[in-house]
Amino acid sequence: MVAKPGQVHLGRGQDLAKLVNIDKLTGGRFRALVLDVTYPAKHGAAGMEKALAKLRDTAEKAVGKYNVLILSDRAVSRDRVAIPTLLVCSGVHHHLVRCGLRTSTGIVVDTGSAREVHHFALLAGYGAEAVCPWLVFETLADMAPTLNVEAKEAKKRFVKAINKGLLKVMSKMGISTYQSYCGAQIFEAIGLNSAFVDEYFTGTASNVQGIGLAEVAEERIRAHREAFGPAPVLANALEAGG
Repeated sequence: MVAKPGQVHLGRGQDLAKLVNIDKLTGGRFRALVLDVTYPAKHGAAGMEKALAKLRDTAEKAVGKYNVLILSDRAVSRDRVAIPTLLVCSGVHHHLVRCGLRTSTGIVVDTGSAREVHHFALLAGYGAEAVCPWLVFETLADMAPTLNVEAKEAKKRFVKAINKGLLKVMSKMGISTYQSYCGAQIFEAIGLNSAFVDEYFTGTASNVQGIGLAEVAEERIRAHREAFGPAPVLANALEAGG
């Protein structure tokens, strides 16, 4: 579950690289650990719960040695499935809270799934102190030539847009700083059963019951198979997502 550093606030790529090697920049006062949030696809949906448990246990044991935990899904591939980012972020966050260790470390999410303001707001609300949307940055770099803009400028504009969106979201709740919003989980779950919410999204209201981890895992496995499958119709298609 521990990734190699070489594999891997709204961070740009170079910012994350500095964070991964923060021990060299601070003389060892701060240390970061990259945790791989993917697991073998051959384990199927049933493997997600075990992967989450192992990840939370690894995070708990790492807190004494590391000040920053980086949850990264960059290892996702045909053979490895990424655990849903919000699920793993909130799961690790609340596990550390229950262990009395949360204030001893920071959580950074390095993900390919975050792309809209709401995605970042959710991750922040459930404990992420910083987010690096690596797939967005790679996509912008690839698209930049067709947009008549430099990749660096495209990334800068994206970060600015997301930051302004987050400020708007926070201001509507009467919150003026990211620190106050981080971990506040001002959300209500719809269609998730109580057992699932209590375990991974502790304290979140869930008045309309529904699916649990098993269904979430099945949906993720299905999406993974479609993404890496041979079907030409799906090869270049984007899921509507709602």
